[in-house]
Amino acid sequence: MRPEGKRGGSIKVANVVLDGRFGGPQNRILQVGERLKGLGVETIAIIPKVDSETFYEKLLQRNVSVRRLSLHRLKRSMWGNLFMLLFFLPELAALVRCLRREQVEIVHCNTAWQVKGVLAGKIAGCKVVLHLNSTWVPWWMRACFSFLAPFCDAFIVSGYRVKDLFFVGLNERHQKKPLADIQPPVDAKRLDPGKHEADPRLVHADGVRITTVGNVNPEKGLEYFVEMARLLTQRHAGLFFFIVGELPTTQKRYERRLRRLITQYQLNNVAFYGPTDDVASVLKATDIFVCSSVTESGPMSVWEAMAMEKAIVSTDVGAVSTYIRDGENGFVVAVKDVQGLSDRVSVLTEDKELRFRLGRRARITAEENLDVGLCAEKHWRFYHQVLAGEPVAVES
Repeated sequence: MRPEGKRGGSIKVANVVLDGRFGGPQNRILQVGERLKGLGVETIAIIPKVDSETFYEKLLQRNVSVRRLSLHRLKRSMWGNLFMLLFFLPELAALVRCLRREQVEIVHCNTAWQVKGVLAGKIAGCKVVLHLNSTWVPWWMRACFSFLAPFCDAFIVSGYRVKDLFFVGLNERHQKKPLADIQPPVDAKRLDPGKHEADPRLVHADGVRITTVGNVNPEKGLEYFVEMARLLTQRHAGLFFFIVGELPTTQKRYERRLRRLITQYQLNNVAFYGPTDDVASVLKATDIFVCSSVTESGPMSVWEAMAMEKAIVSTDVGAVSTYIRDGENGFVVAVKDVQGLSDRVSVLTEDKELRFRLGRRARITAEENLDVGLCAEKHWRFYHQVLAGEPVAVES
């Protein structure tokens, strides 16, 4: 029998995000929020008015409740952070009013520096869950988490590495609070290779297509992807490399660095694809998927590639080695190991049957461990534990 919320049969959870740009956390809120409706949990996404158009439209399309407020976030610019400080108290008050008006029971905050959401949830009398999904953070973010931990009732982490990063040295009282290890979800039914056509832009490249997916930033380690491409191009003909993802305006310097490398190595077979709303078609046309990241928690792009039956070579970041067993359903190499990436991809370029075999096993792993239905069930169970005050951990 399923436990019930305060109003009997259902509970309300507000997911508060200060960054409205559509990415991993936003995708999780979208997918899990849609599935939780069938489990008696109503999700309300509280998002900023600025830079949130794509996320807002997707929430409406999936029939997930959404409220847009004026919410400033940390930025790289001095003026942006000044505005955040100036409007902190008015925005905090507006957020508290919204939570009370919606009769929210649990406030689910994302990232270790979500001060506004955590404090608003506490002031509004809600249970507060803080979701941590970073495996590298600067000292000030750790300090911020130490400040917020006493105001939180429970925590969600994306893998043991995230837990080890934040909870080592934390007050023992906070370490005993409810904790769930929940990976970002992948919709294995939607990401079924039999349901999609291959992206024509990739199919046009007549050879072995090697793809990486993710917003262009240093955390993705794309310079190592380019270095890998250089080594492989020296060893094999007919290889094509695609970097799929948004080129943020804040990462122009990094983009220029990558383009200089590509020009320096005369890699005419490496292309920036740009962003896509149809990652399934891109993956359908991909022969080998590579994750060259230097820091991740639960890399959703890897989970999506697994669901699409791709042969995967990934650096050992976040929870990758939990779900990809080296040589069984993919390959895992050390972070920044360009030679390791090159050697594993080289093996796959020469063995089509091995690519198929690893890809098929990868999809089975995704279906059994990472599907959005399982992820929603874990959220549902954990939310009820939090309301009941149960200090039981939910393992991934």
